[in-house]
Amino acid sequence: MIRRRTAALGGLALLAVTNARAQTAWKPDKPVRIIVPYGPGGSADQVVRIYGERLTAALGQQVIIENKPGASGGVGTAIVGNAPADGHTLLLSPTAIMAITPTVRQVNYDINAFAPVARLSTPVLIVSLTNELGVKDWKGFVELAKANPGKYWYGSSGLGTITHLTGEVLTRAAGIRMQHAPYKTIVDAVGDVMSGRIHMVFDPSFMPQAKAGKVLAALAATKDRLRELPDTPTAAELGLDIASFRDRSWFGLFAPKATPRAAIDRLSAELGKLAAEPDIQHKLSLVAQIAYHQPHDVFAKQVADDRLYFANLIKELDLKLE
Repeated sequence: MIRRRTAALGGLALLAVTNARAQTAWKPDKPVRIIVPYGPGGSADQVVRIYGERLTAALGQQVIIENKPGASGGVGTAIVGNAPADGHTLLLSPTAIMAITPTVRQVNYDINAFAPVARLSTPVLIVSLTNELGVKDWKGFVELAKANPGKYWYGSSGLGTITHLTGEVLTRAAGIRMQHAPYKTIVDAVGDVMSGRIHMVFDPSFMPQAKAGKVLAALAATKDRLRELPDTPTAAELGLDIASFRDRSWFGLFAPKATPRAAIDRLSAELGKLAAEPDIQHKLSLVAQIAYHQPHDVFAKQVADDRLYFANLIKELDLKLE
């Protein structure tokens, strides 16, 4: 009896090892497409291209980045949602696509048609002001805005995006009132910020302009001051408590829902290794991103929690997103 039980246990152990190996044995047999549902040059595009080159080497197959903008990210998202669920087509998504917009207005994709693969990064909130205002710091801008309620504009990457909600949360925390200018992509706002047609943006992709002095980096929502912008104070230094809101801003990869678990496991594991690489972390820091890996199971819980959080926040702020 003991021998039979030992043999059975041994067989179960062998089966477990075999299953574990099967889970990690997935290999792409053709190029892997990552769809960015926005135009080139923005934060989403920058993040995925930093990972993409190294992911090609890790997977042993070419990783192709494709920009498919339109419908506030809906065009590219729908493409992935309708793609074969074989691990070869992925979506680069910000918080808005999966956790904000679909909870408050109709979209052309089903959030339940996707499986989280991994969180890639957390964008650093850098509040950038046009130099045309002539202010020297955040305090000076707040004084100007309070003296002229509703006169100044902030730009976002679209209605219901994280940058839109950032504008609402930040201006209310500061006690100022501004107008909202939604763009198809934040890259479209660059010229208007430089010329002073709009006055404030929050997107991390403005890091190069901030470092070059082409815009005023008025504050950063980070625990400590950024090495790249040592003269820019943190939000906490300025008395603004927005940390819990900013922790919910992310970029992550998603796959069609029925994608094999072995493929998701392999992709998640490889991305976790890349996120720990100093070179990846450095490149992300240059575009105001913090490498932040969450494996698929942890990331799935994050996404679900964020959907509830943002639905409640939008209700609290009484925002109309249609």
